[in-house]
Amino acid sequence: MKTNRIMMAVAAAMVALGAAPARSVEFSGYLRTGIGGNSSGGGQVCFQVPGAFWKFRLGNECENYAELEFRQGLYKDKSGLEFKYVGMLAYVTPAAQDYESLKSGNNDIALRQNWIGATIPALGNAMIWMGKRYYFRNDVHAIDMFYWDPSGPGAGIQDIDVKIGKLAFAVLQTKNNDLRTIWRPDIRIYGVGLNPNGELQLGLSLYFDVSQGRANPNPDREQISPWFTIQHVQTNLVGGFNKLAFQYGTGSASPLSQYPAGDAKSEQKSWRIVEQFVYQPVDQFSGSFTAVYWDLTKVYGNNSETQLFLGVRPSYHFVEWFKLTGEIGFVQVKPKSDINAVTDARNLTKVTLAPTIMPPPGPGGAYFTRPELRLFVTYAAWNKAAQNAGIVNQAANCNAATSASAFACDTSGITVGAQAEAWW
Repeated sequence: MKTNRIMMAVAAAMVALGAAPARSVEFSGYLRTGIGGNSSGGGQVCFQVPGAFWKFRLGNECENYAELEFRQGLYKDKSGLEFKYVGMLAYVTPAAQDYESLKSGNNDIALRQNWIGATIPALGNAMIWMGKRYYFRNDVHAIDMFYWDPSGPGAGIQDIDVKIGKLAFAVLQTKNNDLRTIWRPDIRIYGVGLNPNGELQLGLSLYFDVSQGRANPNPDREQISPWFTIQHVQTNLVGGFNKLAFQYGTGSASPLSQYPAGDAKSEQKSWRIVEQFVYQPVDQFSGSFTAVYWDLTKVYGNNSETQLFLGVRPSYHFVEWFKLTGEIGFVQVKPKSDINAVTDARNLTKVTLAPTIMPPPGPGGAYFTRPELRLFVTYAAWNKAAQNAGIVNQAANCNAATSASAFACDTSGITVGAQAEAWW
């Protein structure tokens, strides 16, 4: 009898295990890949102003890049308590040939995310998380600019209901070695309703550069550096949305990113205004407008300049699966210390036309519908100051006979190619 009871218990357990629904791994990611050449007969050249942190990207990206994300539910019960895991690997190659080892040359592979989160009903469905993650990233797609992005290793809690909106708090860190670490507490309030379809978001990051002793820190550094962000998000606007942000930071937080400027003094500071407007007034027409102005003073030790990005990317949809996209972008980097800062400003204007095949527009509108298969032709023109600074491998006092640039000493160039872009 005892043996029979044991066998029945084992059988019941096996049936119960077999009846439990399997949790499949969710796979998502991002990819861009393509080929290209220039009007002089060589490979694709990307046009970016020396010193500029970003560039207008349509028909102007020269590498293969992918992010492969995996999500797995670890636990969930009837109360709603849930644990999940998120991991992400990324790779980049120059798209040079068939076999490209990720261990050599400019090829690379990276761990971008690796974290676990727990959603807790008893805390109003707030989520506690720990690990390395993308954290509340805000970007301008046209220039691939992640302007509000404190991502990295850390721990925190988010989606706390505070009546006027939601609250999130996290502590992240950036470290060069065991002796030198910058702690980055981040607090933000979001979902604050101001007007119909309008939301206010407020954020403060404090960078603690408190390394001592054998880390040999600069005694004059700003040990606690603030990074402030205020942003207004307007949805349901001309078929799209608008984001307008103002940011200010000093000391080690002056780069306004998750990469601190170690040993930075309080005199190192920067502020910027970021505007992104995505629109689709009618089914056949969509696009975006981008404007960024950034004022930097001694950031990373010596960057005292202003950077300006202005651009539009309109698309006309001839049929559901085909559109013609254009992009006009202007970038200027202007030194603040030069007497002739106006004439010494490094300027670049880039124009791209890209006939594109895509699926019928889905959630998010036509502008963000992916995948896209594009052909492109890109024309760029730059001034002498940009040439002197080294744009497209040119140099000061450029000599056409010895120039290492695909465009010799010309101050304009053309590239053509094909590119696929997708996220899922």
